[in-house]
Amino acid sequence: MIKEIPTSDEFASAAYAQFDFAWDIVISFMTTLDEAGQYIEVDKDDQAQFWEAARQRILTSLIIAQQGVELAIKGRLVAFSPYLLLGSPSDWPKDKTGEGIEFSEFKTIDAGELIKAYNMVSPQPFDTKFVELFERVRKVRNSAMHSVNAKLRISPKEVILIILEAHEHLFPDQSWVMARKEFLFSAPEAQVYDDNDHIDGVLVREYWAVFNLLSKSERERFFKVAAGVRKYICPACRYQSVKFDGPVPHYAVLEPNKPTSTTLWCFVCNDTHEVSRGRCSDAVCKGNVISDEYACCCTCGEEQ
Repeated sequence: MIKEIPTSDEFASAAYAQFDFAWDIVISFMTTLDEAGQYIEVDKDDQAQFWEAARQRILTSLIIAQQGVELAIKGRLVAFSPYLLLGSPSDWPKDKTGEGIEFSEFKTIDAGELIKAYNMVSPQPFDTKFVELFERVRKVRNSAMHSVNAKLRISPKEVILIILEAHEHLFPDQSWVMARKEFLFSAPEAQVYDDNDHIDGVLVREYWAVFNLLSKSERERFFKVAAGVRKYICPACRYQSVKFDGPVPHYAVLEPNKPTSTTLWCFVCNDTHEVSRGRCSDAVCKGNVISDEYACCCTCGEEQ
């Protein structure tokens, strides 16, 4: 008898934890570099040395992200039947006590067989683009895991895009921004401090760094921020960020994108904010989108 059979939700939860861990590693380096630039001059040589020192850790984040992808696929297979994960009966462990064997003791099918197994049983097989992503990342992951290659380089942006794209395919019903926010509020340190108001500011710093890293088309794909529209300061994110000397984020958009619109939408706080259409009090600023709640110009940030 097989005991302690995992559920699809348990696999999904484990996958999310891996994605978050990988994201955390890369983001910590990105924000460290951004913060350093606020106090000292960091030239291109300094940046190159910084990323070279972080090279192995960035590779580790990719390995962890790939583990998350594999766990998520296993969770999808378990939704059909957990026994689809079990390998050849000749490799099954023996029940020496007669009390059954825990599922975790069984050798599961190889990672290279996961896509094939899922596509065989699912009426909606994986998209070819996801299959290409899976194979590409698995190849790099194997190179990093099983050997030492001094020439192997993975950029922070590559890891960020892997997480965003994998999450988009595997968990299409939830945005990664909201998933990351949930992880920050459930992180170990959040359990021991009574005041976690800084977390919203952390989220702003993270996504402002990522927003500036991605191309216009990538922002539109993953954050639903149209490429060709003017970006404004999100007044709520600005309020949370400046409390902790963070950046002023220009990533909110008018919704709808019309000259008379009185609503801003922000993908980070995932909220809409009422604005008035009037001239900014700063004579130099040509902005005319003023936050009603926070009384600041959403173009320059000046308090009104």
